[in-house]
Amino acid sequence: MDSDYDPEREAEAAMKLAAATDGLERQRWISLAMAWQEIARMRQPSMFGAGSEEAA
Repeated sequence: MDSDYDPEREAEAAMKLAAATDGLERQRWISLAMAWQEIARMRQPSMFGAGSEEAA
């Protein structure tokens, strides 16, 4: 299942919005950015596939 979302790009956008806000709204944007970063970390190994492990 492929998605049109780039989690790294979404995380960066959320951090830019966090920088433009303050208080509770800023904390919410930071939390969202951290969630996108976690998704990006989880997706990276699957992007390379099993073939890259076999070549190693």
